[in-house]
Amino acid sequence: MPLVQDGETPDVSIGIPTRNAGPLLRRLLDRIFAQETGKRFEVMALDSGSTDGTMETLAGYPVRIISIAQETFDWGRLRDHLHAEARGAAVISLSQDAVPARTDWLDHLVRPLEEEGVGASCGSSLPDPERPVRQFQWEKNGYYYFTREIRKFVQRYGKGMSFANTAVPKTVWEKVRVDPQATGEDFGFQIKLHQAGLRIAFPQDAPVLHHHNYSLKGVFRRCRNEGLALRQMGCAYTEVDVLMDMLSLPKYVQWLREVRHGNLRNAAEWCYPVLRPAAVYYGSRFARNMVWY
Repeated sequence: MPLVQDGETPDVSIGIPTRNAGPLLRRLLDRIFAQETGKRFEVMALDSGSTDGTMETLAGYPVRIISIAQETFDWGRLRDHLHAEARGAAVISLSQDAVPARTDWLDHLVRPLEEEGVGASCGSSLPDPERPVRQFQWEKNGYYYFTREIRKFVQRYGKGMSFANTAVPKTVWEKVRVDPQATGEDFGFQIKLHQAGLRIAFPQDAPVLHHHNYSLKGVFRRCRNEGLALRQMGCAYTEVDVLMDMLSLPKYVQWLREVRHGNLRNAAEWCYPVLRPAAVYYGSRFARNMVWY
């Protein structure tokens, strides 16, 4: 665990946006500081108005705390600020609920950045066995992103990256930057990497423990935000798209499998095959601003 000392330049900066992170934050930080690495690293927390004890938790670790005004919050601006504040040659973005699964996570995540033409390295996410909430069934079975706006994006730019667990060379960020964007800033950055002729590596040996569960309202709002973001990035979800997705059979076959095995536990999971197309269409067609979920 070679922490950077005063006056030294770190090899890696790890930036964690925080806001009311809860008890999981302590486990996340313990895993970061337990990394078995020869690289010198610093940890930054970019906090936007936590009121739940997050600041007290952060104060118990060697973390550089940077306060962000909540009223000006924007995911794109926050990610850009994170990279601007970083002092390391490689900059890791990590969600406040994404816990490194291995003690060699850091080394494996940044290693692909040494390859020519790589602009980012995005690690995978695994279900967290210690999390108090179960994983959303449509995330678990791989059908979460079944709608056509995502397919348009993947056809143009490749598999989507996520700033929940991603490393970027600071020199790449200096050339590409992260644009202001209310949501979907990781996809926006991916488009800019593609335009710059840079590729994204997806190492399988740098996972984090990270999963979600949603209420009906929460999943509708998330899908609505995704529709808005993809429209802003040129992947609109049209009336033809929503009709085709509503009529597509594979997700209903999967729905029947889930019903048969008793895997659908709440209203969001029961309604998801029709809820997602409706919410994405609403976001793509009518939304103007992101909503919290």
